[in-house]
Amino acid sequence: MSAPPVTCAWAPWWNPEQLRRFLNHVESVVQARFGEHDIDEAEGTVTVEDMECVLGLSNLAQTCRAAEPGDWRLIIYNHIARLDDFAPEVLAERLADYQKLQPDLRVRVVGGHHLSQIDPVCDPLPLGLYACLSVDLDGAACPVDRSYFEKWGIEQGEVMAAALANTLMDEPLTALEGSDLPGNIRVFTGESLFVTGHLLDFVRTVPDIGPQGAVITVPAAHTVMVCPIELDEQFVQDSATMLAASYIRYIAGPNSVSPNALWWRPGYPVEGFARMDNQCFELVAPDPLRSQLWKGIGREST
Repeated sequence: MSAPPVTCAWAPWWNPEQLRRFLNHVESVVQARFGEHDIDEAEGTVTVEDMECVLGLSNLAQTCRAAEPGDWRLIIYNHIARLDDFAPEVLAERLADYQKLQPDLRVRVVGGHHLSQIDPVCDPLPLGLYACLSVDLDGAACPVDRSYFEKWGIEQGEVMAAALANTLMDEPLTALEGSDLPGNIRVFTGESLFVTGHLLDFVRTVPDIGPQGAVITVPAAHTVMVCPIELDEQFVQDSATMLAASYIRYIAGPNSVSPNALWWRPGYPVEGFARMDNQCFELVAPDPLRSQLWKGIGREST
C-alpha cells in the first residue's frame, strides 16, 4: 500500500507515521474479524464487503488521539466489533416491527457527513445540519434508512414526534458546572449520542432565555454551547469566545458534529448565525438581527 499523504482531512492532527500506525491497526482488526474489506484513506472509511457496511473512521481516530498508542488496538477492536449490530440482516429484523422499535427511536442533530452512505429519514436544519431519525442500539446511534421507514406505513411527522419525545424523556441534557468560559456562556452535556436532539425543543433546557434567543453551537454529539443574545459589546466578546472554544471542541472530538453556529429563539425555527466550516468566519445571521446587533453596539447599520 502506498504511503499516505502528510495529512488527511478526517485526521489532520497526525503525521504520516501516526496515521499509518492507526490504519495498520484498523486493517488488522477488520481483517481478523470480518475478512475482505476496503479502506478509503482519502475519505476515512472502511467497507466490509460481505456485510455491505461502510464505517467512518473519523470518530474512532479522535478517540485514539486522546489515548495512549498502546491502547489503540483494544479501542479499535471494541469499536469495530459494533459492526455486528449494523449488519443488514440484523437491522432488518430489528427495524421490521415499528411498535416494538418505537421505544428505541431517537432524534439526533448531525452533520451531513454522518449521512453520506444512506438515504436517511431526517429534517434539514441550517448550515449543513440535520435532525436525523435514529435507533438506539445499546448506546450506538444507527440512522434510519428510508427503506426501513417506508415499510412502517406511518407518517414521518408522527414518527419524528415520537422519537423526539423519547429523546427528551430518556436522554437528559444538563448544564456543565464549573465551565472556564467567561460571561453568560453556558455549556450543556449529556452521556448519550442523542442529547443534541434537545435543540428541537430547547425551551425546556433554557426557559430563561430572552426574546432575542441565543447563539448555539453543537461541536460534538455530547456537547451543546449557548450564548444568550444581548444587544451590547459584551455579547460580541462572549459570542466570539464561545465560537472559538466550540471550534476547538469540534476539531478535538470525539463524535464531532459541526463548527457552525445557529440562532435559536423561543417559538421560531432555528436559523443560521455564523459559518465556520470553510475555515474562516462568515456571519450569516438574517439582516434584522445584524441591524439590531450593530445598533446595540453603537455602530451604523451596514
